Amino acid sequence: MKKTGSSNYTLLWLIVLALGHSAVAQMIQISNVEELYSAVNDPANAGTTLGLSPGTYMLSASDPNGVPRPKGGRIELQPDMSLIGVEGDRTAVVISASDLPASSFPTTVNGVATGPNASVRMGLGHNALEWLTVRDARFAQANIDSGLQPLDPGTAFIRVSHVASTGSTRGMNILNFGPQSSGQTIEADIIDNYFFENVFGISEGIRMGNFQGATGSTVSVRMSGNLSWGQETGRLIVNNTAIESTVNVVSSGNRFYGNGAGTIIAGGLTQGTKRADGNTINFEAHGDQFIGNTGATAFDHGGLVVLGTDNASPTGGGGSNNTVNVQLWGCRMLDNDTWDLAAIGARTLPSANPSLNQNDHVTIEINGNGRGRGRWQPVEFFADSLPVAGYGNSVTVLE
Repeated sequence: MKKTGSSNYTLLWLIVLALGHSAVAQMIQISNVEELYSAVNDPANAGTTLGLSPGTYMLSASDPNGVPRPKGGRIELQPDMSLIGVEGDRTAVVISASDLPASSFPTTVNGVATGPNASVRMGLGHNALEWLTVRDARFAQANIDSGLQPLDPGTAFIRVSHVASTGSTRGMNILNFGPQSSGQTIEADIIDNYFFENVFGISEGIRMGNFQGATGSTVSVRMSGNLSWGQETGRLIVNNTAIESTVNVVSSGNRFYGNGAGTIIAGGLTQGTKRADGNTINFEAHGDQFIGNTGATAFDHGGLVVLGTDNASPTGGGGSNNTVNVQLWGCRMLDNDTWDLAAIGARTLPSANPSLNQNDHVTIEINGNGRGRGRWQPVEFFADSLPVAGYGNSVTVLE
């Protein structure tokens, strides 16, 4: 492990097109769940904004006459479609998936893995979700996801703002999933949302990354002003058995508290026999807070935990040549379980072969006064490799 002085290191960040259209989208006013289903499932409504009147919209797998609904009763946005509730009150419009059964959330179609599923799905062109609550997709992998993007060869532009998401396994998934998403890009703006008490299964506030054989894929996320609490992990940023894929995150003014871990970053993660090689995560945080994450979790504890590669497979897997670049500007880390800030170049189960993880690197640049002194000084842990050193893995801290 190397610990050096000041650095001129600067995170390369691509300027992306702002989400939105030059033209004003047509507005369709929705007052009940039947109108919502009719509008959202009509291809002629591509490019429109659905304005939802105050109330609770109970999703169901069948209509009042017992006829199965399209897509199992999920809400899947048409290309360039948006949903908006009551501006200024995210609680006035509630989309509830509590009545949707497990059969509404398939993870395979005709034997082909389609990845995680959710009650509200985005990812075709420019999709937005604003000023409402999505809750209780208890049999899904998330309340909200970007899982439609493999249906469109172009970049998916996602905007979720002023939304509350609770009562599922995850508040939101932003993923390129599977070989079918190789080479694809998701651009996401996540602004002023509450991800809280998603307590089923793995339990995460928001998860983003490239998964399960995605190759050469990119997820770029700008998060600002969000709160995440009451999950095992407040935020997960990961390349899970992906190859040569990239995640870029610019995070400002977000707060992660009351979770088992505030944020976990893994440049490469493997849990089976497949590998995660040649991936990159660039993470830049300005004024984020990781405070009081002391909840129960089966995974890592702490405020911010960064891993170049994490091989959680006892039978193989592993990952090499993964890189995580972290820049922290005035971030506050305090009163978390185990450690406030941790970085490990490569971690391997004691029963696995450590040589499966080689040349994995984490660089953390700490700027500003967020670390503080005395009581405000964070508990830190840095290691090139665990459980044994070697194989060219490293952590570098610049301050």
